[in-house]
Amino acid sequence: MNMRIIINLIRGDMRQITRDPMLAFYLIAPLLLMAAVALGVPMVTGLLQERLNFDLSGYYDFIMSFALLLIPLILGVMSGFMMLDERDENVINYYAVTPLTKSGYMWYRLLLTIVLTVIYSILLLTFSGLTPVRPMNLLLLLPMMAMEAPILALFLAAYASNKVEGLALSKGASLLIIAPIIAYFAPVPWQYVGGFLPTYWISKTFFMGATDRWMTCVVIALIGALVHLLFFRYLYKRFIIRID
Repeated sequence: MNMRIIINLIRGDMRQITRDPMLAFYLIAPLLLMAAVALGVPMVTGLLQERLNFDLSGYYDFIMSFALLLIPLILGVMSGFMMLDERDENVINYYAVTPLTKSGYMWYRLLLTIVLTVIYSILLLTFSGLTPVRPMNLLLLLPMMAMEAPILALFLAAYASNKVEGLALSKGASLLIIAPIIAYFAPVPWQYVGGFLPTYWISKTFFMGATDRWMTCVVIALIGALVHLLFFRYLYKRFIIRID
């Protein structure tokens, strides 16, 4: 895939996004989330401390774990809707007879989603100011974060017949963000019941990164990466079957 093809694809994506207000919102939503985390949470903390004598800062890790999952959720839904549009308009079949090929289109769409997720996640973790994130923890989190958005995109594109069904499925997929509740509040070993959720492993890795149990953190991250790979492989095959 040469650079000219990639540039033309990005231009096409930008035209598609600017024509659809919902897609445009999804593209800027992570920036709004970062602003809410960096500015809104400290403001709410001050108000709660002043009026209720409640210190919210003790739960900053918990709040950040939700924000971390929202970024791949937002970008995965955006990418999934774009894939649904392109499938309905037979754009994917058009790519199949071009030098790009159907496989090239798929990897472009998924890699673009991965790149956006990684960039937004790094910005959130680096500039939110809520919790310090160690470089090692960041390196363990990013592979799972990078796969989370394509998994959601493939889920929508493989199982939704149109954007209306895609919207309904995206609301169901949003339940995945309950993972931090399980990882934060449920006692061990009961919390591992949530291990069938790929988002659980992101949350657990994030929380363990604040401790000195690095070997445990690495093991959890490796298991999480394997879970994400299995979900990705299954959903990729489902989508290929759907468009063939």
